[in-house]
Amino acid sequence: MYRPLPKELTIKNSPIEGLGLYAKEDIKKNTFIGVTHIRDEQFENKYIRTPLGFYNHSNDPNIIRMVSDVLPKLQFGDPVDPKVNKKQLEDGKNDRQDMFYNLDEKSDAKYMFLITVKDIKADQELTANYNLYTYPKTGVGLQMI
Repeated sequence: MYRPLPKELTIKNSPIEGLGLYAKEDIKKNTFIGVTHIRDEQFENKYIRTPLGFYNHSNDPNIIRMVSDVLPKLQFGDPVDPKVNKKQLEDGKNDRQDMFYNLDEKSDAKYMFLITVKDIKADQELTANYNLYTYPKTGVGLQMI
């Protein structure tokens, strides 16, 4: 059966803005969550948002958005060390499966995905320190990067 979200997550109303992404069970730090956006020049902000893209801004984030030009072959719950995976290779190629970057290092990447940077408790909202969209309440969004 098709599931738009991993069984460990849900989308519900957020006190921050509109809808938010919430944990249904505890999630450990440095966990792969899933792909949130796929680059396509024809869409608003040049990305198609998946159901995992419903996370909000926070000054105390518990997730980070990583990017890659190759679709990650990771599954929800796989451990990821974002500091190891974003290193540059000496040959300069960035098309390898394990080449992940922060968005500010590669703003035109094909795929965006989430990794936890803190342990997250069940019923806690997953939040990042920025987003693609500008929110009326916070004024935060990609346009400010």
